[in-house]
Amino acid sequence: MYLLDALDKFESKTDSVKLIESEYELLSRVHLTGELDFGCVLFHFWEEPSFDAPRSVRAAYLRVAEPEFELKDIPKEEQYYVPGGIADEIAILMSLFTRAHFVVSRRLSSGNLHFLQKFAHEGDVSFGDMDGRAINLGAVQPLFQLLKGLRLREAPNSDGSRRKRIEPFMLAARFYHVALPLIREEETLAYISLVSAIEALLHDYGLEEMGLGDWNEKAADLIKAAVIDPNTYKQIESEILRKAPLIKRRFVEFVASHLMDNFWNDSTRPKDPQWSRFRDVAELREYLGRIYDARSNALHRGEPFPPSVPGAPEERPMGLGVRVGKKEWKEKELIPPVRAFERIVHHVLMEYLRREATASKK
Repeated sequence: MYLLDALDKFESKTDSVKLIESEYELLSRVHLTGELDFGCVLFHFWEEPSFDAPRSVRAAYLRVAEPEFELKDIPKEEQYYVPGGIADEIAILMSLFTRAHFVVSRRLSSGNLHFLQKFAHEGDVSFGDMDGRAINLGAVQPLFQLLKGLRLREAPNSDGSRRKRIEPFMLAARFYHVALPLIREEETLAYISLVSAIEALLHDYGLEEMGLGDWNEKAADLIKAAVIDPNTYKQIESEILRKAPLIKRRFVEFVASHLMDNFWNDSTRPKDPQWSRFRDVAELREYLGRIYDARSNALHRGEPFPPSVPGAPEERPMGLGVRVGKKEWKEKELIPPVRAFERIVHHVLMEYLRREATASKK
């Protein structure tokens, strides 16, 4: 991770390490208060909010100190998932930590050189639930500190295997960041990116003990009817489940297990009417299964996603079914508006970070 590598060099304070300071402008639709001082990173507001247009785009200032690049520093075994460097990592992490969309708009300087190098403009900043709000960067800084704990989970296990955490987390964060502008522009791709953000974290997530009937009830009944000996059935069940990917079930259970009270009490969730909200975890599991099926059908069969309103405040889909042209979706196939799923993914990624960073310290 560019950020943690730069922080290591910054904190080492050795004469052999040469750091280059660079300045950037970032854009968002929130008002920042305080500052984020993370050693090699200084981030704070730069442009006062407009009282006439509180959700308008405004600029923020970012200064980073990173090691001078040398060819010997190129990773030999792994590559970072954020090719743009430390500034892009900051934009991605700020977007995840606040649910407000941040983009790097231009580089202002690097070392003694001054730039006017543009990357993005105001139209690239997406709209969201946090637009126009004030965000205290002092409250965001502890979340950056959690990245240090997450890196400790990269240490090798006793058997020589590695507990990969930083790279999958940054990949998940990048999928989340990519999805934010797509919510208004291309709902299907936004959904696919958000599902992929969860899947990036499933690489070592296991399920509690389950039977073949939990995965494929019809197959279990057919095998039971054909096999008389219970021990033989158990052997067949074990062999099938050992090779079954169970990705959908892992996806559903991973999400459900990472949604805590702060999700159910989230002030950005719809309040009234009550029918517009997810009732409980059991109902949410049903919709998560539909979401995964819709994503798989879109990727592997070319089927369109069930349509919904990207900016709709409701969580539960409305109606008894939808028909567009020759394609029809029944009520049991409808999925929540993509903004509701974005909120879910945000909470899951943040809870994952908190759990893994804390577990690494025990």
